[in-house]
Amino acid sequence: MTLCGEFQRNLLDNLKSLTLYFSSDEFKYEILKQVPNIEKLVVCDGSFKKMFCCESPNKVDYSGLLLQLKVLHLKSLEDLVSIGLENTWTFVKILETFEVISCFSLKNLVSCRVSFSNLICLKVENCDSLSYLFTSSTARSLTQLKRMEIKKCESIEEIMSKEEGEESDEDEIIFPQLNCLNLNSLKSLWGFYKGSLRFPSLEKLSVEYCDKMVTLCAGNVETGKLSQVAINHDEVIPLETDLNFTLRKIFLIKVCV
Repeated sequence: MTLCGEFQRNLLDNLKSLTLYFSSDEFKYEILKQVPNIEKLVVCDGSFKKMFCCESPNKVDYSGLLLQLKVLHLKSLEDLVSIGLENTWTFVKILETFEVISCFSLKNLVSCRVSFSNLICLKVENCDSLSYLFTSSTARSLTQLKRMEIKKCESIEEIMSKEEGEESDEDEIIFPQLNCLNLNSLKSLWGFYKGSLRFPSLEKLSVEYCDKMVTLCAGNVETGKLSQVAINHDEVIPLETDLNFTLRKIFLIKVCV
């Protein structure tokens, strides 16, 4: 009805939240023109491979869409390969909550450098084609991120991947606001990052069923407020020396068992 123009003009201008269930293999951009002020968008069950592209199939200019969007949830989009958040007209810089669940074909969250300067909460679950989440340059934009939860992604080997040309283990990424990090059932994960990490606000860390991870990163890791690590079956291990040392000890205990 929306696409056919059966609603009067501007009727949906005050709509703040929208959930879309798609049965087609094409993401319908036209709907977004009818809801210029939504703050939350949930997209479920489509069979399309791409979402936000540079332009629509009809060559219509969709710049300026979703300028108020703060929450984006993508769920059960099993054929989705590319979200398209790297395209210039999208809303990434104002996004506060980003959840991607059961998008099994998704290769990456973003394919190049993108700034998530207002992102507060990130959740990724059951996305089995991802090998990493962000490049290091994108990770450095996550200055407001407070909560990160990554679960049941079979192919993820690292959370943050270095850019080409970054070789040193001393390359450091700081997450100044992150206070809760949950890594759960990531069977291919060897670590968070190949460089160094600093988490000055981290208070809650859960590492469950990440059996290949010996340390969180290859370089140094600083966690000034962290006192313990939750591991399998809600077991809590006190932090010793530093986080890498503690995780290495946990790994050796599991190997011996």
